[in-house]
Amino acid sequence: MFGTLLDKLQSIFSKSLVIGSIPLLAFLVLHGLVIYHISDAFRARVQWYFGLGTGKTAELTMVLLLGVAVISYVLSTLSVFLREVIEGKHLHFAWLEDALSQRYRERLAVVEENLAAARRFRRNLRSFQEASTNLMGKAYRTGQTTKVCTYQRRPQLTALIDSRAANQDITLAQLEGEVNAIATILGTNSPELDTDPSKNLDADYVALLGLIGYALDKADAEYVRYLTESQFDYAGHDVAPTKMGNISKIAPYYASSRYSMNIDIFWTRLQKVAQADTNFYASLQDAKMQLDFLVSLIWHTLGFTLVWAILLPLLTEAKYLYAIIVVSGPLSLWIWYLIALQNYRAFSDLLRSSVDLYRLDLLKTLRIPLPANAEQERLVWEMLERRVVYDDHSNFLLQSS
Repeated sequence: MFGTLLDKLQSIFSKSLVIGSIPLLAFLVLHGLVIYHISDAFRARVQWYFGLGTGKTAELTMVLLLGVAVISYVLSTLSVFLREVIEGKHLHFAWLEDALSQRYRERLAVVEENLAAARRFRRNLRSFQEASTNLMGKAYRTGQTTKVCTYQRRPQLTALIDSRAANQDITLAQLEGEVNAIATILGTNSPELDTDPSKNLDADYVALLGLIGYALDKADAEYVRYLTESQFDYAGHDVAPTKMGNISKIAPYYASSRYSMNIDIFWTRLQKVAQADTNFYASLQDAKMQLDFLVSLIWHTLGFTLVWAILLPLLTEAKYLYAIIVVSGPLSLWIWYLIALQNYRAFSDLLRSSVDLYRLDLLKTLRIPLPANAEQERLVWEMLERRVVYDDHSNFLLQSS
């Protein structure tokens, strides 16, 4: 009987609602466990409940699950508002918003400075790699004609090789010094003789080329790291009071800066077009569902922690239970928030991908001729925005069906 009731519950409610009910159900159980620990009357009621027999217990369980589903549905109507609170959109005080945003403005300035420095260093290193290869290659060919080699390994080069083994940074100045030294040595010593000094010289020449490649790889990785942070954590210079708020601005900023498309206006229409690609749209829905799940976890954890941090000292002397809650509650909040940020980045990336992939299909659906180039496309989206939002009556051509 209980299995049949569960099947009916699954058929009545959607997947998103069932999954969204899990945090509520989990924290109701946690609340119950705390009350069970401190209340004799509640323990008696629980024992009475489990003593009713299998049939009655299953029926009451189904009623409780239906109640949880209804409460979860009501709370789901607040999900956008609750997420926006975490994004810092309902602070109501400009001074508080500015104060919270300041750290992200400062971090953005640091990221942009580091990104510019990484870009310059990578460009200089690429030029240095080309020049060094030519310089040492020319010296190598000159040294081949000497038929003599008295090379002794340089401790400075050995130190750089050790730095690479330890995954440490190597500066351009260090590389320049070794390149000049090895080029000078190669010009007067042959690296192709069947002697130990000659073999060591050839090996160090190859190792130095590898060190330059290693430094360039490190420079590329650093550049990509700062570029990724600037693209996935900030929407230009429009800075929000929270990190989640900054991530929430990225997809609209991307659509506007790349295509002059206002995603807040056209998202519902774009979503209709994206639904034709069932696999992509399922991924988009799953990402949104995971984000809502984590936002729900954050608020339930906050509520549970605050309620029992206040009530426990008033109701009982269970010091160990109080300590567990006041320690694990904030820690869990921080963990949920970090996971939510990662999921929001993934969801934001899917939103940007939907703009890239389906914006032209939306134009086709609206029977608007496809633009001939990127700048024409910007004009099309700007014109559509004016007509849809501002009731602009400028005329434009429509394709016949």
